[in-house]
Amino acid sequence: MTGFGQSVHALFFEVAAIALLAHTNCGMVNLMSKRERFIAGLVDKAGWDREWAETHFMHFAPMYEIGNEVDFVLSEAKWLRLRYPKLLVAPLLYRVEDGQLYQLREGTL
Repeated sequence: MTGFGQSVHALFFEVAAIALLAHTNCGMVNLMSKRERFIAGLVDKAGWDREWAETHFMHFAPMYEIGNEVDFVLSEAKWLRLRYPKLLVAPLLYRVEDGQLYQLREGTL
């Protein structure tokens, strides 16, 4: 959702809290290292032209790649708290390894 879309929801739907859910084993972590697999998947499984798949990947991967799941969700929570100071923002992490959902707090990891 865009920043404007978030603002519309906060205002018109009386949002009081935002839950951010990240998960371990996220495919967006170190996305550039998955370049060839991603492109091959678009070509082989979706029928894309290889050149178009490469262009698509190189255009969007830098925008969507994240360093790690925890840092990403905490930085998003910080950004949202600055943008919407009256809303509760709760960063959460679902650990695929144990099937548990954890609430994250800055500075506690």
